[in-house]
Amino acid sequence: MEKPAPPQWTRETNWRQGHVLPHGAAQHFGLLNAADPEATCVVVISHDCDLANDSLVIEPEVEVIIGRVVAKENGNYTWGKAPRTLHYEAVRNNAAVCVELVNTSKRAVLKSDLAAFEPDPIFSIDSKALAVLRSWLSARYNRAAFPDAFVNRMQATEVDKKLAKALKDQGQLISFVYFDLDRGQNVERKDGDPYELSIVVVFVPGDDPEAAADEADKVAESVEKAVRARLKDLKLIVLRACFPISEDDLPVSRARVLNQWRLEYMTLKADEVQTGPPNL
Repeated sequence: MEKPAPPQWTRETNWRQGHVLPHGAAQHFGLLNAADPEATCVVVISHDCDLANDSLVIEPEVEVIIGRVVAKENGNYTWGKAPRTLHYEAVRNNAAVCVELVNTSKRAVLKSDLAAFEPDPIFSIDSKALAVLRSWLSARYNRAAFPDAFVNRMQATEVDKKLAKALKDQGQLISFVYFDLDRGQNVERKDGDPYELSIVVVFVPGDDPEAAADEADKVAESVEKAVRARLKDLKLIVLRACFPISEDDLPVSRARVLNQWRLEYMTLKADEVQTGPPNL
């Protein structure tokens, strides 16, 4: 009796961006999370159009990230704040879970091999989380570069750490942190020549915009207090203002002249434990 032909990759594939490989497939391809194999969550990150391309000469592979399910989200990694590490909410067996992805854990799987498997049915992701995933994937190649002198001053005064600490537990409320630095200039300032900084804390209005605004006011006050305490009597950075603004009230024209302060500046320090695969 002849063996049935192996499954073929077609345009009608069920695989989509954000889908999770079943555990058997992850094991088959050797895609286990080095830090926590039992919590492995391998997520497809190829775009839907690339997945639908059935020309295995032009588009032979599916790109994935070897992630994991973690017990608790870290607010510094939600909403794509840090381009290296992402925490987002998914559903597993009808219960909310936090998935952690690290950009350096990308791998490629041949479509011809993945055709034998279907997406894990116990995992799902809603449109909001999928939008965050897509934004995070692109952020690694499209983010603001601040002057080295400014970044060094942020680190020397530990303003970066204070800012990260003030935002850590506000992951679901605070979606972005924007800096208005020297009114849009990108200058390497010399010693004794301070930078002028305004911090814009962008929050998600949610189902109760007034309550969210009140909470965001408290966060902005906490951030301003922490930053001013580190900059007191130092002529390195002058904090002009720190204020919250709703996502609904931030015009595109304003966002274009602001630079997003992504938290790799705060969380990816050589003197701190890094989230990601261990050195082997």
